[in-house]
Amino acid sequence: MRATAPPSRSGDATRPAPQESPAVVAGLQDACAQCPADGGAPDSNPWRGLLYEQLRDEGLPAFVMDEAITPAGSLWTGARLWTEAFREAGLQAGDRLVVALPPSAAFVQVLVAAMWEGATLALASPDDDIQDLCAALDARAAVAPASGPHRWTPKAYAGPASVPATLRSTEDPPTPGVRFLLRTSGTTQLARWVALSDRNVLSVLASHLPRLTLKNARVLSVLPWSHAFGLVLDLLPALLAGAEILRDPHGGRDPSSLVALGEEWGATHLSAVPLTIQRMLEQEGGPAMLDRLHGGIVGGAPVPGPLADRLSQTQLRVGYGQTEAAPGITLGPPGRWAANYLGRPLGCDVSVADDGELLFAGPNACVGVWRRHEGLDRQDPTRTVHTGDLVRREGDDLFFEGRTDTAFKLSNGRLVRAGAWEGRLTSAYPFLHDALLFTPDGTDLALALCTDRPPDDCPSLNELRDALGALGARLGERMIVAPDEWHQLPKGTVDRAEMTRRLQDDTTSG
Repeated sequence: MRATAPPSRSGDATRPAPQESPAVVAGLQDACAQCPADGGAPDSNPWRGLLYEQLRDEGLPAFVMDEAITPAGSLWTGARLWTEAFREAGLQAGDRLVVALPPSAAFVQVLVAAMWEGATLALASPDDDIQDLCAALDARAAVAPASGPHRWTPKAYAGPASVPATLRSTEDPPTPGVRFLLRTSGTTQLARWVALSDRNVLSVLASHLPRLTLKNARVLSVLPWSHAFGLVLDLLPALLAGAEILRDPHGGRDPSSLVALGEEWGATHLSAVPLTIQRMLEQEGGPAMLDRLHGGIVGGAPVPGPLADRLSQTQLRVGYGQTEAAPGITLGPPGRWAANYLGRPLGCDVSVADDGELLFAGPNACVGVWRRHEGLDRQDPTRTVHTGDLVRREGDDLFFEGRTDTAFKLSNGRLVRAGAWEGRLTSAYPFLHDALLFTPDGTDLALALCTDRPPDDCPSLNELRDALGALGARLGERMIVAPDEWHQLPKGTVDRAEMTRRLQDDTTSG
Protein backbone atom coordinates (compact mmCIF):
# COMPACT_ATOMS: atom_id res chain seq x y z
CA MET A 1 0.00 0.00 0.00
CA ARG A 2 1.12 3.58 -0.55
CA ALA A 3 2.47 5.31 2.52
CA THR A 4 1.37 8.56 4.03
CA ALA A 5 3.89 9.75 6.58
CA PRO A 6 2.51 10.29 10.07
CA PRO A 7 3.23 13.49 11.97
CA SER A 8 6.75 13.82 13.29
CA ARG A 9 7.23 12.73 16.88
CA SER A 10 7.34 16.30 18.09
CA GLY A 11 3.66 16.53 17.09
CA ASP A 12 2.72 12.90 17.79
CA ALA A 13 1.89 13.10 21.49
CA THR A 14 -0.64 10.24 21.31
CA ARG A 15 1.93 7.69 20.23
CA PRO A 16 3.12 5.63 23.26
CA ALA A 17 6.82 5.70 24.05
CA PRO A 18 8.76 2.59 23.03
CA GLN A 19 8.92 -0.01 25.79
CA GLU A 20 10.15 -3.49 26.50
CA SER A 21 8.45 -6.62 25.12
CA PRO A 22 8.43 -9.18 27.97
CA ALA A 23 6.31 -11.76 26.12
CA VAL A 24 8.65 -11.70 23.12
CA VAL A 25 11.71 -11.97 25.37
CA ALA A 26 10.18 -14.96 27.16
CA GLY A 27 9.51 -16.55 23.77
CA LEU A 28 13.14 -15.99 22.75
CA GLN A 29 14.40 -17.51 25.97
CA ASP A 30 12.16 -20.57 25.49
CA ALA A 31 13.25 -20.90 21.86
CA CYS A 32 16.91 -20.65 22.84
CA ALA A 33 16.39 -23.35 25.48
CA GLN A 34 15.23 -25.72 22.70
CA CYS A 35 18.62 -25.46 20.99
CA PRO A 36 21.28 -28.05 21.87
CA ALA A 37 24.31 -26.67 23.69
CA ASP A 38 26.63 -28.57 21.33
CA GLY A 39 25.57 -26.38 18.39
CA GLY A 40 23.67 -29.14 16.64
CA ALA A 41 20.25 -28.88 15.00
CA PRO A 42 17.30 -28.54 17.40
CA ASP A 43 14.61 -31.24 17.45
CA SER A 44 12.04 -28.68 16.32
CA ASN A 45 12.37 -25.37 14.51
CA PRO A 46 12.44 -22.64 17.23
CA TRP A 47 11.70 -19.85 14.74
CA ARG A 48 8.28 -21.11 13.72
CA GLY A 49 6.49 -20.13 16.90
CA LEU A 50 8.23 -16.76 17.07
CA LEU A 51 7.51 -15.83 13.45
CA TYR A 52 3.93 -17.11 13.48
CA GLU A 53 3.00 -15.12 16.57
CA GLN A 54 4.61 -11.89 15.37
CA LEU A 55 3.52 -11.81 11.73
CA ARG A 56 0.33 -13.75 10.98
CA ASP A 57 -2.76 -11.51 10.79
CA GLU A 58 -0.87 -8.63 12.43
CA GLY A 59 -0.52 -5.00 11.38
CA LEU A 60 2.88 -4.62 12.98
CA PRO A 61 5.75 -5.02 12.33
CA ALA A 62 5.49 -3.03 9.13
CA PHE A 63 8.10 -2.35 6.48
CA VAL A 64 8.20 1.14 4.96
CA MET A 65 10.31 2.01 1.93
CA ASP A 66 9.91 4.23 -1.13
CA GLU A 67 6.53 5.51 0.09
CA ALA A 68 5.06 2.00 0.33
CA ILE A 69 4.00 0.21 3.52
CA THR A 70 4.01 -3.58 3.80
CA PRO A 71 2.27 -4.62 7.05
CA ALA A 72 3.06 -7.84 8.91
CA GLY A 73 0.10 -9.69 7.41
CA SER A 74 1.37 -8.96 3.89
CA LEU A 75 4.90 -9.95 4.85
CA TRP A 76 3.46 -13.22 6.14
CA THR A 77 1.43 -13.83 2.97
CA GLY A 78 4.49 -13.24 0.79
CA ALA A 79 6.57 -15.51 3.01
CA ARG A 80 4.01 -18.32 2.57
CA LEU A 81 4.32 -18.00 -1.20
CA TRP A 82 8.08 -18.41 -0.85
CA THR A 83 7.62 -21.37 1.48
CA GLU A 84 5.48 -23.09 -1.16
CA ALA A 85 8.06 -22.32 -3.85
CA PHE A 86 10.91 -23.74 -1.76
CA ARG A 87 8.93 -26.93 -1.07
CA GLU A 88 7.93 -27.39 -4.70
CA ALA A 89 11.58 -27.13 -5.74
CA GLY A 90 12.64 -29.69 -3.13
CA LEU A 91 14.66 -27.39 -0.85
CA GLN A 92 15.27 -29.25 2.43
CA ALA A 93 16.22 -28.28 5.98
CA GLY A 94 19.96 -27.65 6.12
CA ASP A 95 20.28 -26.93 2.39
CA ARG A 96 22.42 -23.86 1.83
CA LEU A 97 20.59 -21.00 0.12
CA VAL A 98 22.37 -17.84 -1.06
CA VAL A 99 20.15 -14.76 -0.56
CA ALA A 100 21.56 -11.78 -2.43
CA LEU A 101 18.75 -9.23 -2.28
CA PRO A 102 18.83 -5.57 -1.29
CA PRO A 103 16.94 -4.62 1.89
CA SER A 104 13.29 -4.80 0.85
CA ALA A 105 9.94 -6.41 1.59
CA ALA A 106 11.04 -9.29 -0.62
CA PHE A 107 14.18 -9.77 1.49
CA VAL A 108 12.07 -10.04 4.65
CA GLN A 109 9.67 -12.52 3.03
CA VAL A 110 12.50 -14.75 1.77
CA LEU A 111 14.22 -14.54 5.16
CA VAL A 112 11.07 -15.60 7.03
CA ALA A 113 10.30 -18.44 4.60
CA ALA A 114 13.84 -19.83 4.60
CA MET A 115 14.04 -19.72 8.40
CA TRP A 116 10.63 -21.40 8.60
CA GLU A 117 11.89 -24.21 6.37
CA GLY A 118 15.14 -24.58 8.33
CA ALA A 119 17.45 -23.70 5.43
CA THR A 120 20.99 -22.42 5.97
CA LEU A 121 20.97 -18.83 4.71
CA ALA A 122 24.12 -17.34 3.22
CA LEU A 123 23.40 -13.61 3.06
CA ALA A 124 25.28 -11.70 0.36
CA SER A 125 25.22 -8.48 -1.65
CA PRO A 126 23.27 -8.26 -4.94
CA ASP A 127 26.55 -7.15 -6.53
CA ASP A 128 28.29 -10.43 -5.69
CA ASP A 129 29.05 -13.07 -8.32
CA ILE A 130 26.13 -15.37 -7.49
CA GLN A 131 27.38 -18.41 -9.38
CA ASP A 132 30.79 -18.17 -7.72
CA LEU A 133 29.16 -17.83 -4.30
CA CYS A 134 26.98 -20.88 -4.90
CA ALA A 135 30.10 -22.84 -5.81
CA ALA A 136 32.14 -21.50 -2.89
CA LEU A 137 29.38 -22.28 -0.36
CA ASP A 138 28.19 -25.44 -2.13
CA ALA A 139 24.68 -24.00 -2.10
CA ARG A 140 21.61 -25.70 -3.57
CA ALA A 141 20.24 -22.44 -4.99
CA ALA A 142 20.08 -18.67 -4.72
CA VAL A 143 17.55 -15.85 -4.56
CA ALA A 144 18.82 -12.80 -6.45
CA PRO A 145 17.47 -9.81 -8.41
CA ALA A 146 18.59 -11.14 -11.80
CA SER A 147 17.75 -14.55 -13.24
CA GLY A 148 20.37 -17.26 -13.65
CA PRO A 149 21.02 -20.96 -13.09
CA HIS A 150 19.53 -22.52 -9.93
CA ARG A 151 18.03 -19.20 -8.98
CA TRP A 152 14.75 -17.61 -7.89
CA THR A 153 14.01 -13.96 -8.62
CA PRO A 154 11.50 -12.02 -6.48
CA LYS A 155 8.44 -9.97 -7.10
CA ALA A 156 8.47 -6.77 -5.09
CA TYR A 157 5.77 -7.80 -2.62
CA ALA A 158 4.26 -11.18 -3.52
CA GLY A 159 6.64 -14.13 -3.74
CA PRO A 160 8.79 -15.39 -6.63
CA ALA A 161 8.77 -13.89 -10.12
CA SER A 162 10.73 -16.83 -11.57
CA VAL A 163 11.79 -20.24 -10.27
CA PRO A 164 14.83 -22.43 -10.99
CA ALA A 165 14.48 -25.37 -13.35
CA THR A 166 16.62 -27.43 -10.98
CA LEU A 167 18.59 -27.05 -7.77
CA ARG A 168 22.36 -27.48 -7.69
CA SER A 169 23.89 -30.82 -6.86
CA THR A 170 26.13 -30.49 -3.81
CA GLU A 171 29.17 -32.34 -2.58
CA ASP A 172 29.02 -31.36 1.09
CA PRO A 173 26.21 -32.61 3.36
CA PRO A 174 23.38 -30.31 4.49
CA THR A 175 24.06 -28.12 7.53
CA PRO A 176 20.82 -28.13 9.58
CA GLY A 177 22.73 -26.97 12.67
CA VAL A 178 23.74 -23.74 10.89
CA ARG A 179 21.09 -21.07 10.41
CA PHE A 180 23.24 -18.35 8.88
CA LEU A 181 26.50 -18.08 6.97
CA LEU A 182 27.56 -14.45 7.36
CA ARG A 183 30.62 -12.86 5.87
CA THR A 184 32.99 -10.90 8.10
CA SER A 185 33.90 -7.37 7.07
CA GLY A 186 37.42 -8.39 6.12
CA THR A 187 38.88 -4.98 7.02
CA THR A 188 41.79 -6.39 9.00
CA GLN A 189 41.98 -9.81 7.36
CA LEU A 190 40.48 -11.70 4.45
CA ALA A 191 36.72 -11.98 4.86
CA ARG A 192 35.46 -15.33 6.10
CA TRP A 193 32.06 -17.02 6.16
CA VAL A 194 31.08 -17.52 9.78
CA ALA A 195 28.54 -20.22 10.68
CA LEU A 196 25.93 -19.17 13.26
CA SER A 197 23.46 -21.57 14.83
CA ASP A 198 19.95 -20.90 16.08
CA ARG A 199 21.36 -20.92 19.61
CA ASN A 200 23.98 -18.31 18.71
CA VAL A 201 21.45 -15.85 17.29
CA LEU A 202 18.62 -16.50 19.74
CA SER A 203 20.90 -16.07 22.75
CA VAL A 204 21.96 -12.60 21.57
CA LEU A 205 18.37 -11.60 20.80
CA ALA A 206 17.26 -12.82 24.24
CA SER A 207 19.99 -10.86 26.06
CA HIS A 208 19.80 -7.67 24.01
CA LEU A 209 16.11 -7.20 23.14
CA PRO A 210 14.98 -6.33 26.70
CA ARG A 211 17.36 -3.35 26.63
CA LEU A 212 16.43 -2.07 23.18
CA THR A 213 12.84 -0.98 24.05
CA LEU A 214 11.51 -1.54 20.54
CA LYS A 215 7.81 -2.11 21.13
CA ASN A 216 5.87 0.76 19.48
CA ALA A 217 9.15 1.93 17.93
CA ARG A 218 9.83 3.42 14.51
CA VAL A 219 13.22 2.05 13.54
CA LEU A 220 15.21 4.00 10.97
CA SER A 221 17.17 1.19 9.32
CA VAL A 222 20.43 1.94 7.47
CA LEU A 223 22.67 -1.05 8.20
CA PRO A 224 23.16 -3.80 5.58
CA TRP A 225 21.03 -6.80 6.52
CA SER A 226 23.58 -9.18 5.02
CA HIS A 227 25.96 -8.37 7.90
CA ALA A 228 25.66 -9.59 11.47
CA PHE A 229 25.12 -6.13 13.03
CA GLY A 230 22.31 -5.23 10.64
CA LEU A 231 20.64 -8.65 10.75
CA VAL A 232 20.83 -9.67 14.42
CA LEU A 233 20.75 -6.29 16.17
CA ASP A 234 18.65 -4.24 13.73
CA LEU A 235 16.24 -6.22 11.52
CA LEU A 236 15.38 -9.27 13.64
CA PRO A 237 14.75 -7.32 16.88
CA ALA A 238 12.49 -4.88 15.02
CA LEU A 239 10.50 -7.72 13.45
CA LEU A 240 10.11 -9.61 16.71
CA ALA A 241 9.17 -6.50 18.69
CA GLY A 242 6.49 -5.39 16.23
CA ALA A 243 8.22 -2.16 15.22
CA GLU A 244 7.76 -0.03 12.12
CA ILE A 245 10.88 -0.44 9.98
CA LEU A 246 11.69 2.69 7.98
CA ARG A 247 14.27 1.61 5.45
CA ASP A 248 16.59 4.26 4.04
CA PRO A 249 16.92 3.40 0.32
CA HIS A 250 20.44 4.90 0.33
CA GLY A 251 21.66 2.77 3.24
CA GLY A 252 22.91 5.84 5.11
CA ARG A 253 25.14 7.03 2.28
CA ASP A 254 23.16 10.26 1.86
CA PRO A 255 23.03 11.78 5.36
CA SER A 256 20.76 14.67 4.39
CA SER A 257 18.06 12.35 3.03
CA LEU A 258 18.50 10.09 6.06
CA VAL A 259 17.83 12.99 8.42
CA ALA A 260 14.83 14.03 6.32
CA LEU A 261 13.40 10.51 6.39
CA GLY A 262 13.82 10.27 10.15
CA GLU A 263 12.13 13.61 10.67
CA GLU A 264 9.28 12.89 8.27
CA TRP A 265 8.35 9.64 9.98
CA GLY A 266 9.25 10.52 13.55
CA ALA A 267 11.88 7.81 13.93
CA THR A 268 12.45 6.66 17.50
CA HIS A 269 15.45 4.33 17.01
CA LEU A 270 18.54 4.22 14.83
CA SER A 271 21.50 1.84 14.82
CA ALA A 272 24.54 2.75 12.74
CA VAL A 273 28.32 2.83 12.51
CA PRO A 274 30.09 5.91 13.94
CA LEU A 275 30.82 7.39 10.51
CA THR A 276 27.08 7.56 9.67
CA ILE A 277 26.34 9.28 13.00
CA GLN A 278 29.15 11.79 12.45
CA ARG A 279 27.82 12.68 9.00
CA MET A 280 24.30 13.12 10.37
CA LEU A 281 25.59 15.54 12.99
CA GLU A 282 26.97 17.68 10.19
CA GLN A 283 23.54 18.03 8.53
CA GLU A 284 20.93 20.66 9.28
CA GLY A 285 18.44 19.07 11.64
CA GLY A 286 20.70 16.08 12.26
CA PRO A 287 21.74 16.89 15.85
CA ALA A 288 18.15 17.62 16.89
CA MET A 289 16.90 14.39 15.33
CA LEU A 290 19.55 12.31 17.09
CA ASP A 291 18.73 14.02 20.40
CA ARG A 292 15.06 13.05 20.04
CA LEU A 293 15.72 9.34 19.48
CA HIS A 294 14.64 6.94 22.22
CA GLY A 295 17.43 4.47 21.50
CA GLY A 296 19.70 2.62 19.12
CA ILE A 297 23.17 1.10 18.95
CA VAL A 298 26.34 2.69 17.60
CA GLY A 299 28.92 0.03 16.80
CA GLY A 300 31.20 -1.51 14.21
CA ALA A 301 34.15 0.76 14.99
CA PRO A 302 35.63 2.57 18.03
CA VAL A 303 34.02 5.91 18.85
CA PRO A 304 36.56 8.75 19.26
CA GLY A 305 36.44 11.27 22.06
CA PRO A 306 34.81 14.21 20.22
CA LEU A 307 31.98 12.03 18.89
CA ALA A 308 31.60 10.32 22.28
CA ASP A 309 31.14 13.73 23.93
CA ARG A 310 28.31 14.56 21.54
CA LEU A 311 26.66 11.14 21.88
CA SER A 312 26.51 11.56 25.65
CA GLN A 313 23.71 14.06 24.99
CA THR A 314 21.59 11.33 23.32
CA GLN A 315 19.90 8.06 24.32
CA LEU A 316 22.06 6.09 21.89
CA ARG A 317 24.28 3.39 23.35
CA VAL A 318 27.47 1.67 22.33
CA GLY A 319 27.42 -1.94 21.19
CA TYR A 320 30.36 -4.19 20.49
CA GLY A 321 30.65 -7.63 18.97
CA GLN A 322 31.98 -9.59 16.06
CA THR A 323 30.35 -11.82 13.46
CA GLU A 324 31.90 -14.73 15.37
CA ALA A 325 29.86 -13.58 18.42
CA ALA A 326 26.55 -13.27 16.56
CA PRO A 327 27.54 -10.28 17.13
CA GLY A 328 26.80 -9.53 20.79
CA ILE A 329 29.58 -9.23 23.39
CA THR A 330 28.95 -5.91 25.14
CA LEU A 331 26.33 -3.18 25.35
CA GLY A 332 26.54 0.19 27.06
CA PRO A 333 23.82 2.05 28.98
CA PRO A 334 21.95 4.78 27.06
CA GLY A 335 23.97 8.00 26.92
CA ARG A 336 27.04 6.46 28.60
CA TRP A 337 29.98 7.46 26.40
CA ALA A 338 33.73 8.01 26.59
CA ALA A 339 36.55 7.74 24.08
CA ASN A 340 36.85 4.13 22.83
CA TYR A 341 34.14 2.89 25.19
CA LEU A 342 32.84 -0.62 24.34
CA GLY A 343 30.18 -1.12 27.01
CA ARG A 344 29.66 -3.93 29.51
CA PRO A 345 29.60 -7.69 28.89
CA LEU A 346 26.14 -9.00 28.06
CA GLY A 347 25.01 -12.57 27.39
CA CYS A 348 28.48 -14.10 27.53
CA ASP A 349 31.56 -14.40 29.75
CA VAL A 350 34.56 -12.21 28.97
CA SER A 351 38.14 -12.12 30.20
CA VAL A 352 41.23 -10.13 29.36
CA ALA A 353 44.45 -12.00 28.56
CA ASP A 354 47.83 -10.97 29.94
CA ASP A 355 48.64 -9.14 26.70
CA GLY A 356 45.31 -7.23 26.84
CA GLU A 357 43.40 -9.27 24.25
CA LEU A 358 39.67 -9.64 24.89
CA LEU A 359 38.40 -13.23 25.10
CA PHE A 360 34.79 -14.41 25.30
CA ALA A 361 32.88 -17.65 25.76
CA GLY A 362 29.19 -18.46 25.80
CA PRO A 363 26.17 -19.41 23.69
CA ASN A 364 26.97 -16.62 21.21
CA ALA A 365 30.27 -18.26 20.12
CA CYS A 366 29.87 -19.30 16.48
CA VAL A 367 29.71 -23.00 15.64
CA GLY A 368 32.35 -22.79 12.94
CA VAL A 369 33.63 -21.32 9.69
CA TRP A 370 32.82 -22.37 6.13
CA ARG A 371 35.93 -22.95 4.04
CA ARG A 372 35.85 -23.20 0.26
CA HIS A 373 36.60 -26.72 -0.98
CA GLU A 374 36.62 -27.93 2.63
CA GLY A 375 33.09 -27.29 3.88
CA LEU A 376 32.11 -26.53 7.46
CA ASP A 377 35.00 -26.38 9.92
CA ARG A 378 32.98 -27.05 13.07
CA GLN A 379 34.43 -25.72 16.33
CA ASP A 380 33.80 -26.52 19.98
CA PRO A 381 30.92 -24.25 21.12
CA THR A 382 32.26 -24.28 24.69
CA ARG A 383 35.64 -22.86 23.64
CA THR A 384 37.11 -19.49 24.61
CA VAL A 385 37.29 -17.25 21.54
CA HIS A 386 40.14 -14.80 20.88
CA THR A 387 38.71 -11.56 19.47
CA GLY A 388 41.98 -10.00 18.29
CA ASP A 389 40.95 -6.77 20.04
CA LEU A 390 43.01 -5.22 22.82
CA VAL A 391 41.02 -3.73 25.69
CA ARG A 392 41.32 -2.02 29.04
CA ARG A 393 38.91 -3.03 31.79
CA GLU A 394 37.67 -0.66 34.46
CA GLY A 395 35.21 -2.53 36.66
CA ASP A 396 32.42 -3.72 34.36
CA ASP A 397 33.37 -1.27 31.60
CA LEU A 398 35.60 -2.16 28.65
CA PHE A 399 37.58 0.27 26.49
CA PHE A 400 39.13 -0.45 23.09
CA GLU A 401 42.91 -0.18 22.86
CA GLY A 402 43.69 -1.45 19.38
CA ARG A 403 44.04 -4.63 17.35
CA THR A 404 46.57 -7.41 17.79
CA ASP A 405 47.01 -7.66 14.01
CA THR A 406 48.22 -4.06 13.57
CA ALA A 407 51.64 -4.92 14.98
CA PHE A 408 54.76 -4.59 12.81
CA LYS A 409 58.50 -5.01 13.23
CA LEU A 410 61.27 -2.48 12.72
CA SER A 411 64.45 -3.35 10.87
CA ASN A 412 66.19 -4.20 14.14
CA GLY A 413 63.50 -6.78 14.97
CA ARG A 414 61.70 -4.59 17.52
CA LEU A 415 57.97 -5.40 17.63
CA VAL A 416 55.68 -2.36 17.61
CA ARG A 417 52.13 -3.01 18.76
CA ALA A 418 50.75 -0.03 16.88
CA GLY A 419 47.08 -0.62 17.68
CA ALA A 420 47.69 -0.74 21.41
CA TRP A 421 49.64 2.52 21.38
CA GLU A 422 47.04 4.24 19.19
CA GLY A 423 44.29 3.20 21.59
CA ARG A 424 46.21 4.53 24.57
CA LEU A 425 46.87 7.84 22.85
CA THR A 426 43.25 8.43 21.84
CA SER A 427 42.19 7.62 25.41
CA ALA A 428 44.85 9.89 26.91
CA TYR A 429 43.93 12.75 24.55
CA PRO A 430 40.12 12.52 24.10
CA PHE A 431 40.06 15.42 21.63
CA LEU A 432 41.78 13.18 19.06
CA HIS A 433 39.53 11.64 16.42
CA ASP A 434 42.12 8.96 15.68
CA ALA A 435 45.84 8.19 15.61
CA LEU A 436 48.11 6.19 13.32
CA LEU A 437 51.56 4.91 14.27
CA PHE A 438 53.63 3.64 11.34
CA THR A 439 57.17 3.34 10.07
CA PRO A 440 58.06 5.37 6.96
CA ASP A 441 61.39 3.60 6.38
CA GLY A 442 61.42 0.43 8.49
CA THR A 443 63.77 2.01 11.04
CA ASP A 444 62.05 5.03 12.60
CA LEU A 445 58.48 5.74 13.66
CA ALA A 446 56.05 8.45 12.63
CA LEU A 447 52.79 9.35 14.34
CA ALA A 448 49.79 10.97 12.65
CA LEU A 449 47.12 12.58 14.82
CA CYS A 450 43.63 13.20 13.44
CA THR A 451 42.22 16.31 15.08
CA ASP A 452 40.51 19.58 14.27
CA ARG A 453 42.81 21.44 16.69
CA PRO A 454 45.75 23.52 15.43
CA PRO A 455 49.22 21.95 15.83
CA ASP A 456 50.12 24.23 18.75
CA ASP A 457 47.16 22.86 20.75
CA CYS A 458 48.24 19.24 20.21
CA PRO A 459 50.80 17.23 22.19
CA SER A 460 54.31 18.09 21.10
CA LEU A 461 56.82 15.65 19.64
CA ASN A 462 58.60 15.41 22.98
CA GLU A 463 55.33 14.78 24.84
CA LEU A 464 54.47 12.02 22.41
CA ARG A 465 57.93 10.49 22.81
CA ASP A 466 57.35 10.40 26.55
CA ALA A 467 53.93 8.81 26.02
CA LEU A 468 55.48 6.04 23.89
CA GLY A 469 57.93 5.08 26.62
CA ALA A 470 60.89 3.03 25.36
CA LEU A 471 59.66 3.40 21.78
CA GLY A 472 59.81 7.18 22.04
CA ALA A 473 63.43 7.35 20.93
CA ARG A 474 62.32 5.95 17.55
CA LEU A 475 59.65 8.61 16.99
CA GLY A 476 61.00 11.00 14.40
CA GLU A 477 57.92 12.87 13.20
CA ARG A 478 54.53 14.09 14.38
CA MET A 479 51.87 14.86 11.77
CA ILE A 480 48.58 16.70 12.30
CA VAL A 481 45.79 15.65 9.91
CA ALA A 482 42.37 17.29 9.66
CA PRO A 483 39.36 14.93 9.93
CA ASP A 484 38.26 15.58 6.33
CA GLU A 485 41.69 14.38 5.12
CA TRP A 486 41.67 11.25 7.28
CA HIS A 487 40.82 8.27 5.08
CA GLN A 488 38.43 5.77 6.63
CA LEU A 489 36.88 2.47 5.70
CA PRO A 490 33.05 2.40 5.36
CA LYS A 491 32.44 1.49 9.00
CA GLY A 492 34.65 4.32 10.29
CA THR A 493 38.02 2.71 11.08
CA VAL A 494 41.17 4.21 9.61
CA ASP A 495 42.25 2.93 6.21
CA ARG A 496 45.75 2.07 7.41
CA ALA A 497 47.19 1.18 4.02
CA GLU A 498 45.90 4.28 2.25
CA MET A 499 46.80 6.68 5.08
CA THR A 500 50.30 5.20 5.42
CA ARG A 501 50.88 5.53 1.68
CA ARG A 502 49.69 9.16 1.61
CA LEU A 503 51.68 10.14 4.70
CA GLN A 504 54.82 8.49 3.29
CA ASP A 505 54.30 10.36 0.00
CA ASP A 506 53.89 13.64 1.90
CA THR A 507 57.09 12.93 3.83
CA THR A 508 59.02 12.13 0.65
CA SER A 509 57.73 15.17 -1.27
CA GLY A 510 58.42 17.43 1.71
